[in-house]
Amino acid sequence: MIGANLAAASIALVAACCLLSVRASAAARPIAILCIAAALWSVGAAWNYAEPGSNSSANACILAAAASAAAAAFVAAQRLVSGRWSIPTLVTIVFFVEPMVIVFVRLVVHPELSSAEFRRTAPFIAHAAYCFALLLSVILTLNVRQRHPQRRVRIFVLTSQVLVIAIIAMEVAASEQTQFVVVLAALFAVWVARHPDDWSNSRARADSLLNSIGVFLFVFDHLGRLKDWNGTADRLIELMGQRPQRDLTAAQILGRPLPFEDGQPIDLDLLGGRMRTSAHIHKVDPTSRTGRSDWVVMLRPVRSSVSQSSFPSISGSLAGHDPATQTLNQRETMDLLRAATTSGDAAVRVDVLPADTQAREDETMFVVARRLEMMFPNVRWGRLSAWVFVAMFKPDEAEQAKLLIDDEAQTALGLDASVATTICVPTRDEDSERFVLRVQLLHSAYGSSDF
Repeated sequence: MIGANLAAASIALVAACCLLSVRASAAARPIAILCIAAALWSVGAAWNYAEPGSNSSANACILAAAASAAAAAFVAAQRLVSGRWSIPTLVTIVFFVEPMVIVFVRLVVHPELSSAEFRRTAPFIAHAAYCFALLLSVILTLNVRQRHPQRRVRIFVLTSQVLVIAIIAMEVAASEQTQFVVVLAALFAVWVARHPDDWSNSRARADSLLNSIGVFLFVFDHLGRLKDWNGTADRLIELMGQRPQRDLTAAQILGRPLPFEDGQPIDLDLLGGRMRTSAHIHKVDPTSRTGRSDWVVMLRPVRSSVSQSSFPSISGSLAGHDPATQTLNQRETMDLLRAATTSGDAAVRVDVLPADTQAREDETMFVVARRLEMMFPNVRWGRLSAWVFVAMFKPDEAEQAKLLIDDEAQTALGLDASVATTICVPTRDEDSERFVLRVQLLHSAYGSSDF
């Protein structure tokens, strides 16, 4: 067992050296510390086998290595998921103090106890609870990437969760062998750290809405460096001739530093055309007084000359389209309603009801329009009035569409609004103008479902 532990320690140290050339990943350093801690744990285990008995020094070495490994694993998980995550000062203090305290207790307070006897003391139980809490936090942190588009990332998330559970189980049932599982986990983490680009995507926990609403969302840190972005923003960065990755600056993407005036128009030069956007900005933590708060920037397309082959065209630049929501304008929508009297189609009217009187109608309706287009990709939606959308469906499909919209209205979209869906079918003796007027003046039985 002495040879096996020394071999495991050597492998962990070699793995740590493999990360010296990896500078692009913010997680490389904590994973290297994880490897060193795993090596120290194995050395302590070998020392314990070489000098059986109380051997408080070897046991203290193992305890310090366990605390360091758990802390390094937690920091690595945070940085894999969130990029350049900064460790809070209080947490940093705990990371340094806890190993020193447990080593002091083992060497000074209980030097005479064997390893098995020390495991029954209150200080060890507190130490084990601390390490287990950090390991469970690793599982919860990585869990947000379980649906990541990169297969390698999904494999790492699942395997790391299995390894963490195995480490906890081994520590409870066969603590003499735990270091081997820790070394295996460190080697697996090194494999992931050497592929940092796999993690340079919009995080998967930003649900499918963020990648489909049609606005460009960016999160910048307090220095103006890119931290996160949604799917449409990813494509936008590519069309600007740049590679989507963290540490791009606001000046490189937006052409100006942060912060800037909310609602400011920003023109972007893209491959294949030019796009004008309305830029909205706010702090992630508006109450922060440190000046280190992250910034969220939303770019809403207003006009565009970008070709459809290179990017979904911004309908506001086309004749007959509403410039704010990229749907058919009121005139074209009324023409659709007139045509329904001859085609026999049914009109599905969606009333959006903001809960806040200060809600910006264009921004709210833009998000709702993208949601509707995502649900019905082959349907043309039109903006009949400020808070109303209309689309035509076959009579047998209209009821299904209403049920789907009402069902989707129960899911959280981040909008403080509700919707009411109504079906209106033209009658036999109803002319087109009467039908248009009826749909326009329709008073829906407004529901209370959050959209």
